[in-house]
Amino acid sequence: MALSSGQRRHLVSAYATFGHMLRQMEEAALEGRSPTGVGSPLTPLPAEEVAAVCGPLQRLQECLREAVAELAPDELADFERAQGPHNTRVWLSNLLEKARAAIDSLHPDRMRRYGQPTDDQKQLLSLHQEMLSLMAEARAALEAQVAAEKERRRAAP
Repeated sequence: MALSSGQRRHLVSAYATFGHMLRQMEEAALEGRSPTGVGSPLTPLPAEEVAAVCGPLQRLQECLREAVAELAPDELADFERAQGPHNTRVWLSNLLEKARAAIDSLHPDRMRRYGQPTDDQKQLLSLHQEMLSLMAEARAALEAQVAAEKERRRAAP
C-alpha cells in the first residue's frame, strides 16, 4: 500500500532534518563551528574520531535518502529543486529585518536596561548610526534587485 501524501511529505521532512543535523555535527566536530551559529568557537576533533561518530550517520542518511527516493520521489524532487531568485530575495529581506532588530537593540536608549549610561554612549550612538547606514545600504541594494527583476519580468515576452 502506498504512503499517503502527508506520510510522503513527513518522510522528506525527516530526511531533510536529519541531513541538517548531520551537517551541524560535522561542522561542530571538524570545523569547530557552534551549532547555534553564534556561539563561541569549538575545538575541532581529530578526523578519525569524527569519522567514527559521523560515518555511521552518513550511511544512515544514504539509506534514508534511498528510501525517500523510492517511497516519495516526487516530493524529494520538489524538495531538492532550487527555488527561484525571488524566494532567495524574500529570505534576504526577512534576515535583514532580523539583523535590523539586533542593531536596534544596540541603541543607547535600549542599552540602558543593561546598565547605567557612561561616557561611551556617544561612541555607541555613533556606532549605531554607522550600522544603520550600512543596513540601509544593504536594504537599498536588495530593493534595487527586486525592482530590476520585476522590470525584467515585465519586459519578457
